[in-house]
Amino acid sequence: MSFTSFEFMLFAGAVLVLYYVIPNKFKKSLQWKLLLIASVFFYYMTGLTNLLYMSATIVTTYLAALMINRLINAQEKLVKDNVKQGISPKDGLCSSGGRILPLNKAKQNLTKEELKAYKAKNKKKRFCILTLCLLINFGLLGIVKVTGLAILGVSFYVFRSMSYIIDINRGKFPCQRNPFKLALFISFFPLIMQGPITRYDETEPALFAGNKFVVKKTAFGLQRVLWGVFKKLVIADRLGVAVVTLCNNPEQYGGVYALMAMCFYAVTLYADFSGGIDITIGIGEALGIPIAENFKSPFLSRNIFEYWRRWHITMGRWFREYLFYPLSVCKPMLKLSGFTRKRFGNVGKRIPVYIVTTVTWFSTGIWHGVSPNFIVWGLLNGVVIMISQELEPLYLRFNKFTFTKSFPYTCFRIFRTFWLMCFIRSYDCYAGVRTTVSVHLSIITDFQLGKLLSDGVSELGLNISDYIVVGCGLAVLITACFIKHKTKCEHVRHWLSEKTMPLRFLVYGALLFGVIIFGVYGFGFDARGFLYTQF
Repeated sequence: MSFTSFEFMLFAGAVLVLYYVIPNKFKKSLQWKLLLIASVFFYYMTGLTNLLYMSATIVTTYLAALMINRLINAQEKLVKDNVKQGISPKDGLCSSGGRILPLNKAKQNLTKEELKAYKAKNKKKRFCILTLCLLINFGLLGIVKVTGLAILGVSFYVFRSMSYIIDINRGKFPCQRNPFKLALFISFFPLIMQGPITRYDETEPALFAGNKFVVKKTAFGLQRVLWGVFKKLVIADRLGVAVVTLCNNPEQYGGVYALMAMCFYAVTLYADFSGGIDITIGIGEALGIPIAENFKSPFLSRNIFEYWRRWHITMGRWFREYLFYPLSVCKPMLKLSGFTRKRFGNVGKRIPVYIVTTVTWFSTGIWHGVSPNFIVWGLLNGVVIMISQELEPLYLRFNKFTFTKSFPYTCFRIFRTFWLMCFIRSYDCYAGVRTTVSVHLSIITDFQLGKLLSDGVSELGLNISDYIVVGCGLAVLITACFIKHKTKCEHVRHWLSEKTMPLRFLVYGALLFGVIIFGVYGFGFDARGFLYTQF
């Protein structure tokens, strides 16, 4: 079931009604069970194979977390017993009745060295369990990527599960002992299609608390759903027709058409992906379950660093917290940092950072797909970031000029970042690295603006009315973005909630009208699946 299908709307509506008709005294015990049943049913409807893969992740994650948690508890109990009378693990002493006793006189009769050895052994056991769980689940993910199996949203629930098990090993919070509650966290149906990649500690409180019906929250959630459906059906699915035509025929549509393809693809991908996330967040909010934001006006970014803090936020956070930072402080990397600093000075100390950055962006590319295109896409992002880091001192000196604070220069930086990301992202939309490079070269060697003016865009699968609809839809998006930026509100619906009721009804009525009249759906249309569900 696609998020924009009539069947899904009926399904989500039924879940919402049943969720809130549960009597208050049973909400905490029954609501999460209803969501689990709904999530399993939803994922089962996408295919039994999908459900089997996700079940494997749930079982392995649950067992590994349970074993790691037991080891952590055993260590904490042993340490507590040894320090019960005031022992200091640092100096191996404890106090009792005003007397200082050596560590080996404590309750468990462990010396400082023995306690240290126990902790090391305990840590090694936990590391082995964690590694095995990671290998199994990332191995399953790798099989899916390499073989091209159509396992829906596998990257999202695997990454969500692995963040949970890593946080358990770090002692961030105790494990979830109820396997069915953990299953709900992993399989929660609004998140299963395309994320965001939420963390357990930010989802668990509301997921199992038992939520009472609040008109404002539910209304806000449904408004967010409508906003996402508008972006998907009115803009993404309509403009996507032209994107497919342009990208599937690179020999015919090179030069100036290549620039058009990159621009169209950027807009389509944003409307598609952020639209799906809006639906996810809206459903969560209607159920009283907050879900992390994944986009914050990325096309207003002034540099690539800012862009990746605004685009697919939860994915970037996952790679930073669970790959980049751990790699940066691991013993081999610290040793390498010391070695290169001694040999090459200030330049040498940056070498380990660049190695970690390259590994992180290579992994990000692989996450999107095991193909040369995505690997090049990931590495190009890493290279641009590293070059930017090297040029940062130059940027700081240049930014002392007054004109760099002006609005026109800010617009130039936004324009530059947009097109830089368009060129990098083109490796995502063309088939093959060689094809993408040839398309880039055609922009220089075969840039015939007259061809666009003479041939026009009527042969791309869209007519003039389609372009007008897309243009109006983009105008609505830009207006909403401007209001959000100007008022500093979290979302336009918060700004609208302070306006008069007639204005609110007019705005949301217009959105609904736009979806019904101009949305790409119904007989004769096959609504395109969300682009990020393939990951």
